[in-house]
Amino acid sequence: MRTQILPLPLACAVVLLVAGCERPPQHVIPSAAENNSRNGVPPAHVANELSTEAPQLAPATSTSLPSTTTVTDAVLAGKVKAELVTDPGMAGADVSVSADNGVVILAGTVNSYEQSALASAHAQHQDGVMRVDNQLTLVMR
Repeated sequence: MRTQILPLPLACAVVLLVAGCERPPQHVIPSAAENNSRNGVPPAHVANELSTEAPQLAPATSTSLPSTTTVTDAVLAGKVKAELVTDPGMAGADVSVSADNGVVILAGTVNSYEQSALASAHAQHQDGVMRVDNQLTLVMR
C-alpha cells in the first residue's frame, strides 16, 4: 500500500490553524455597548450605543504648553455628575463618576436599563470625553 502525503500548502495551513488556536487570550477593555450587551441590555439599546459615532478630534499642533481649553479629569467628572444629578430620569440611581485621561468611569447601581443608557449618553456628550466605561449594575426594586 502507498501512503499519501499532504501537499505542502495544505500542511502549512493546518499547522498555522492549530498554532493560531493556542495563542494566549488578550485583555480587551469592552466598550459601553459591549458592557451593556453582557449585562442583559435589550438589543435596541445596544444598537443605539453602537450607532453613535466617536467625536472627531483635531490633531495636536504643538507639544509645548497644554491648551487652556483642555478639560481636566476632575472638571470632566464634575460636569458628568452634575448632569446625572439634575436629570429626573436618573432618580433613585446611585452613580459615582470618575475620569482618567478623558475616560469616564461610571460605577454604582441603576434601577433600569434606560438609566444605564442615559448615564452613558450624558457622559458621552461632554466635551473632552474620549471613552465611557459603563460599570453600572442593575438593581431590581
